[in-house]
Amino acid sequence: MKEKLFNEKYNDINVPEDDVRQAIKMGVRIGSTHRSGEGRKGYLNIKWFLSATAFIIIMFATFAVPSVSHVMAQVPVVGHLYSTFNDSIGRNLASQNLVTELEETATAKDIKVRITSAYYDGAVMGVTVEVKGDVQSDDGARVSGFYEIYQGDESVSDSREIVYFTPIEDGYTGQIQIPYPYESMPEHTTFPLEFLRIGKQEGEWSFDVPVKQLPYNVLSVNKESEDTAASIRVQVDSIIEGKASTAINYTASFPSSEVHNQVRLEAYDDRGREITISMDGIDLETKKENGRLVVKGRSIIPEEIRERTSYIEIYPKVALTGKDPNDPLELDPIKMDINSLN
Repeated sequence: MKEKLFNEKYNDINVPEDDVRQAIKMGVRIGSTHRSGEGRKGYLNIKWFLSATAFIIIMFATFAVPSVSHVMAQVPVVGHLYSTFNDSIGRNLASQNLVTELEETATAKDIKVRITSAYYDGAVMGVTVEVKGDVQSDDGARVSGFYEIYQGDESVSDSREIVYFTPIEDGYTGQIQIPYPYESMPEHTTFPLEFLRIGKQEGEWSFDVPVKQLPYNVLSVNKESEDTAASIRVQVDSIIEGKASTAINYTASFPSSEVHNQVRLEAYDDRGREITISMDGIDLETKKENGRLVVKGRSIIPEEIRERTSYIEIYPKVALTGKDPNDPLELDPIKMDINSLN
């Protein structure tokens, strides 16, 4: 019955040819903001243009046919939004209707910035942003914004960064993803976010973004690897299982003089395939203890791994102070049977 109704409505559509032509022109205008390249890059731009034009045409049909409009209304807008960005966590959560839509706005210098959605999954937070108004950029350059989180606290990893915006019909949209920067993770919290520049315009667009953490599990691990000659230890403390992400918490111990050592992790599944770590070397706490430097850190895997593998093997690597960072000290792997952890 639904298929018959759809076919009947489809055949009844009176395609507005003038509007379609206008839609194509709009698609060309939007697509022209993406600088084309050679080979596959240029091919992708053509695909993007066709997709944009098709989307605009579908929108005209949507208004013409109430039944089609009803079907499209059932698809969360935020889900379409996250498909624009390179954020697999956000896309996964949006497909589960686990992203919160927001309406937080700040206006300055004839530019309006709006926080449109947010999520807090395990140890990862993300927000989407919409920008409208008198936005200017250097000729041919992508529009960007410079922002800080937690008042630019230098103890917080990546507390000052640049986000690049994607043009939409009446403005720009962008997305920011950050690891939760503290060891203790409250269920309800806000994180301060302030834009200090949009395009060429400097100003202050400030937010306290409200986020509620999704349900998660903490698996206790407490397994370590040590290089006795270098007097370096790395212990995997726990794994945080989110709905669409996994966080690995670890503690590293170095001689007190090696203040610039950096820990990086590599992870593999039970078939020997590398597991992507999207954010690594996130320092949560650094302190001196019994004449040694102790660093608590975190790494983020942008997927839930329990269904992918029965165990995970972690290879700690340490870039040593004063040494080539491309030739790190490699410690023995730490193997964890996920199903046996609790």
